[in-house]
Amino acid sequence: MMDEENTKWMKEWEASSTPAWAMKGINPYIKKYKDDLTKGMNCSKLFFPMCGDVADMHWLSELGHDIVGVEISSIAIQKFFNDNNLKYIVTPCEKFKGSLYTSTTGKIRIYCGDFFLFGTSIECDFDGIWDRGSFNIFDNCDLKKDKSKLKKEYINILKSVMKPDCHVFIELVIFDSTTKTDDIQIYFGEDYLVEDLGLVEKYAPEYDSFPIEGFQFFRISKKKIKFV
Repeated sequence: MMDEENTKWMKEWEASSTPAWAMKGINPYIKKYKDDLTKGMNCSKLFFPMCGDVADMHWLSELGHDIVGVEISSIAIQKFFNDNNLKYIVTPCEKFKGSLYTSTTGKIRIYCGDFFLFGTSIECDFDGIWDRGSFNIFDNCDLKKDKSKLKKEYINILKSVMKPDCHVFIELVIFDSTTKTDDIQIYFGEDYLVEDLGLVEKYAPEYDSFPIEGFQFFRISKKKIKFV
């Protein structure tokens, strides 16, 4: 758990219904990698950790996919549903020590609470996972706790809820060209294949004022066991 960062994150949503770093519209790279993320299926189960109000979730649900998100800010979750004109119900989730927001269609479920309480007892068996900057949070915030330990715990949760053939996409905000495949590989371990999909420039006007080099994408999958 990272209470101090959760508090900061919630205050940012309280201060502005649209924080400066929140992109409007659909991420062009989720469109590019959609077939890989969903494995070409018409109805896959997809996970968005620390999801905020990203419109990508609604877009994929409209294509027939089942969406699960986790977000600490109820303001962000409510904004997501309202912006997309989606009706929803809210129920307590004791296992998660939070709340569950579910669209009336049943295609979208967003858990409101601390990500580090999420796990297989709540949801699992995801076909694809889209991390839109969540892994970056641990580097780009002032935490008293060991960032390396938090990264490991974060990745361990992702690994625990993946199907064996799940594809994980991680999008990192790059301030300089120092992130390498090995940096991600350390946290996933040798049983996973980490592929660097390349560095791309800022792809939305919301990012023009930010002092960043661009975004780097990685695809992670569990290595297949070779029988001799």
